[in-house]
Amino acid sequence: MRVILLLIAGLVFASAARAEVEHCAGCGIELLNGTVYVVTDTVTTEKKQLCPACSKSVEVCFQCGLPVKTNQTTLPDGRLLCERDAKNAMLDPDEAKKVCDDVKDSLDRLLSRFMTLPGTNVETAVVDRVNILQLFKVPGNDFQCPMVLGYIQSKPRQGRFHHDMSLLSALPKSQFKAVCAHEFTHAWQAENISAQRMRTLGHDASEGFCELIAWLLMDSQHDEAEMATIRRNNYTRGQIDLFIDAYNRYGLNEVIDWMKYGVDAVLNKDDVNNVRRIEIVSRTQDSRTRETTAAEYASLTANTPAAPETLILRGITWTRNHPLALINDRTFETQERGRVHVGNTNLLIRCLQISTNFAIVQVDGTPASQTLFLQDN
Repeated sequence: MRVILLLIAGLVFASAARAEVEHCAGCGIELLNGTVYVVTDTVTTEKKQLCPACSKSVEVCFQCGLPVKTNQTTLPDGRLLCERDAKNAMLDPDEAKKVCDDVKDSLDRLLSRFMTLPGTNVETAVVDRVNILQLFKVPGNDFQCPMVLGYIQSKPRQGRFHHDMSLLSALPKSQFKAVCAHEFTHAWQAENISAQRMRTLGHDASEGFCELIAWLLMDSQHDEAEMATIRRNNYTRGQIDLFIDAYNRYGLNEVIDWMKYGVDAVLNKDDVNNVRRIEIVSRTQDSRTRETTAAEYASLTANTPAAPETLILRGITWTRNHPLALINDRTFETQERGRVHVGNTNLLIRCLQISTNFAIVQVDGTPASQTLFLQDN
C-alpha cells in the first residue's frame, strides 16, 4: 500500500513539474533544455520564449511579431496574422471606414471648444502595405507624414484644401483609431498653421502634437493599453511625453497657440514652459512679428477670464436622449470622462448624470460624487 502511495505521489509531482514546463510561443513544443530565445509580444508587451528554429522564422505575425505556424491569415500584400490577432484586425474595408467616421465624430465632440478638424474635404482610403509604400515614390511626397501605418497628402484645390488620407489595413482596432486621429490632425495642421510657422516647426513636434490628439482620443475612450502604446513609441523622440506634460500644466488652448505661433521648433525637454513662448503678429505693422516672453504673454492674457477655482455647471443643453452639460470649460455627455480647467490646473472628472437643472460628477480617484446645480445667471 505504501509503495502504491509513493508511486501516486511521484506521478502527481511529475504532472505538476510537467505543467510548469515552458512551451515555445511559436510551435508549441516543450522547452526542456538547450538554447531558449526571449522575445516581446508587441501587442501584449509580454515576454515570450521561442525555440531556436522559431527564433529564425521569417513568417511572423504582422501585429505581435511572433512566429506563425498554424491557422494564420495571409493578407494580399503578404503580411501574416496569427489566429489571435486576426480576430481584432481591421480587415473589412467598410468596417474600417465606419470606424474612421466614428473617430472623426468623437474628435469633433472632444475638441469642439478648441479646434475644428477637416471633414468633408478629406478622402479616406484603407490600403495594404504595397499601396502605402508606393505613395512615397511620388515626387514631392518626401516631406509628408512618413508613418508606415498612415499617410496624408494635403493640397490646395479650388480655393480650399483637399486631403487624401490612407490608412494601413489589418491594424488592431484601437491602433487603427489612433492612427486615424493622428492623420486627421495632420490635415488640421495643413489648414491652420501658416507656411512660415511650418518652416520653423520641428518635425518631431509636428508629429508629437498629432500623437497628443490620438492620446486624448484614447483617454476619452478609457483605452489605457493604447495610451501606453502611444507613449512607448519613440517615433517623436520624446515629444509626445512633453506635449502631454504641457497639456496637463497649461491646457490644450495654449498648446494649440504654440503650434500656431510658437517661437521654438520643439518643446523643451528641460522646461516645457517654452510652450508659452509665442509670436504676436502686429496688426499695425504689416507682417512683422516679435517674440513674446512668458511675462508678456501673461500680460496679454490678463483680461482673459480665469478658470474657476471649483467645478461649476455653466449650462445644460437638454434633450431626453442626448443631454449635454457645460462644466467649467468642457461639454460632457452622460458617462463621459474628461479634463476641465480648475484654477491653474486640470481636473479629471466623469459626468455621471445630467438632469434639466443639475449634473452629478465624480472627480477621478475619489469615491464620492457631487451634484452641480445651474447658477442663477
